[in-house]
Amino acid sequence: MKIVYDPVVDVLSILLVLTPTSASQTFLSDLQIDYDLDGNVVKLEILNAKERVNNPQTVEYSVNLTAFETQSTDDSTPIGIRKRRAFLKLPIAQRRRLLAQQASDMVDHYQQNTDWKEFLAGDIIDY
Repeated sequence: MKIVYDPVVDVLSILLVLTPTSASQTFLSDLQIDYDLDGNVVKLEILNAKERVNNPQTVEYSVNLTAFETQSTDDSTPIGIRKRRAFLKLPIAQRRRLLAQQASDMVDHYQQNTDWKEFLAGDIIDY
C-alpha cells in the first residue's frame, strides 16, 4: 500500500495494489475508486483532500487482523466481479441450490463451534 498527497492538485491517493486499472467510479464528486479486471479495488483517490481530511499530510490507518485470522485458507481470496456475474447468469433453480447448500454449511459450522454454543447459552459473557 502506498499513500501519496499531492498539494498542487489537492489529491490524496491510496494505492492498494500495483495492478492495472480497468474501470473507475466517482462517488460524491470527491471520491474516485479504481478497479481491476476482476472488480477488486486498486486505488482510492480523495479529491479536494483538504476539505475532506483534517490533515492530508499525515494519515492514520488500522488493519482489522481478526477478519483475516477467521477466514479459512480455501476461502481467503475474494470473489471477483467475473465470478459474481457468472453466478447471476446461472438458472434461478441452480442458484437456489447453491445458496441452500451454503446455508446448510453455515448451520453445520455453527452447531459444531463450541464457542458459539457457549455464547448462545450465555456462558461466555460476564455480566
